[in-house]
Amino acid sequence: MSEPKDFPIIGKDALKREVKDLSVVSWWGVDRKEIEWYPTIDHDKCAGCGLCFVTCGRRVFDFDKQLSKPVVKYKYNCLVGCQTCANLCPTNAITFPDVSIMKKLVAKNNVVKKSFEIIAPIIGCEDNLSSKETESDFNK
Repeated sequence: MSEPKDFPIIGKDALKREVKDLSVVSWWGVDRKEIEWYPTIDHDKCAGCGLCFVTCGRRVFDFDKQLSKPVVKYKYNCLVGCQTCANLCPTNAITFPDVSIMKKLVAKNNVVKKSFEIIAPIIGCEDNLSSKETESDFNK
């Protein structure tokens, strides 16, 4: 999947900043729509405070005026691995899939190796880590 140069604008966040459609951006070479990582809201637990809506800078949430509660609208805009909204939710109404799903994706797609390739020149250790050590250390 090639990355588009100009992402469509899907609206503005609660702070009135433009938000782009990030569902078209791959995650370490994996089509974002193939990764089931996004929040689910239990509306029976939700107090309707809107903290998730206000704090998410990727516009995953919208606010349903009839429900008086946030809803997940742009699920594939969610940053893969992020759980900030769930961590902040005062009523524990937001959940994510088990993090083991992400760890399997990381291992399967050599994400640790790719990450080290990016940071090695920055920290000056290009020759210190082999991909075999990197992936096996991650899977311990």
